[in-house]
Amino acid sequence: MELLITTALSLTATTYGWGEKMCGDIGRPRSCTDGAVTASGQPFKPSIPSAAVPAPTNRRIQPTILYLKLKGVPNAPCVQVVLNDKANPRWIGQRGLDLSPAAVQALTGKMPTPYWQGEVEECNK
Repeated sequence: MELLITTALSLTATTYGWGEKMCGDIGRPRSCTDGAVTASGQPFKPSIPSAAVPAPTNRRIQPTILYLKLKGVPNAPCVQVVLNDKANPRWIGQRGLDLSPAAVQALTGKMPTPYWQGEVEECNK
């Protein structure tokens, strides 16, 4: 899992949780709306800072706490994010983490949009 996270952190992060049909396990996706079941089994809550990492279909996801901040932004806040979902495996090495609307808002201090993209990095809390 560590390699998947490291790879994702080297790429541009995006946002999800806008109703698109890609939550949960590949092959049985659900709309990414409040209460959808994530790949870890936790319910998806757009109002809670969370993330998905591109991962193989057969890879199990255990909820993992990450501390993230915007890359290259002086005094950017360090935000706790729960990694509890996975993105489509076709994005491994192509895209970074998918962040919930609450994660984007906590990182940027602004209301997120479905088209947000940015670079994030790990930080110490």
